[in-house]
Amino acid sequence: MLRAIFAAALVLALFSFGEARAFAQGNDLQFSVTAEPKKDYAEITMTVANKSEKDLKLVFSSSQKYEISIRQKGGKEVYRYSANKSFLQALQELKLKAGDTHTWVEKWNYRKSNGEFVPSGDYAVKATLLGRKNSKDLVTAKASLTVPERNMVSDIKTSGQKGMYTIEGKANSSLTYTVEDGHEEIISKQPVVVGEKGSFKLKLVIKEASLPKNGTLILYFQDEDGKISDPVILEKFPS
Repeated sequence: MLRAIFAAALVLALFSFGEARAFAQGNDLQFSVTAEPKKDYAEITMTVANKSEKDLKLVFSSSQKYEISIRQKGGKEVYRYSANKSFLQALQELKLKAGDTHTWVEKWNYRKSNGEFVPSGDYAVKATLLGRKNSKDLVTAKASLTVPERNMVSDIKTSGQKGMYTIEGKANSSLTYTVEDGHEEIISKQPVVVGEKGSFKLKLVIKEASLPKNGTLILYFQDEDGKISDPVILEKFPS
């Protein structure tokens, strides 16, 4: 009877929290995190190790096993793993034999939780294993991460001629563009509408009278810091 009451109380406790929690049966858990910057994403590796001589069992109240928070050094949070995610609200278990480890790997695409790219620079990564018996006992680990400089645009494709052009590609930040012929500005600064995954598509129409007689029609992108992209050649005249 007492066992049944205890089991019911445990289940109630597991689901009484507003966010996912995990409970570790045993001690000597070690939790670590590393953050390795790549060109287009950071690889975040989390490892939990059973350093004891006994088998351990982690019991989770949902399918969320960990939380990841990324902040600018000395600044505000720019990314949270659980933001805009749903997790299965059912008990989950992870068994670790003595000396065993378990690893999770996540990829962060250098975007904020709202989809915007973060600027390059230094960031602090904090990973939390949703374990132990209460929130005070949750195991955390920290790592440093340097987000590399990125090309402001990539995968550029152009098509068209005689004043009608289509430019497609991917952007790594908010951009504007201008068009010139090397001497005069033909299209003044205009915003680039960037989709959720960074893709964009520009359709330009330039009057024949504005096209150069001899020269090259060039498009330049510019980011929020004023950095200018390499030239994008639209057409050379005479063709």
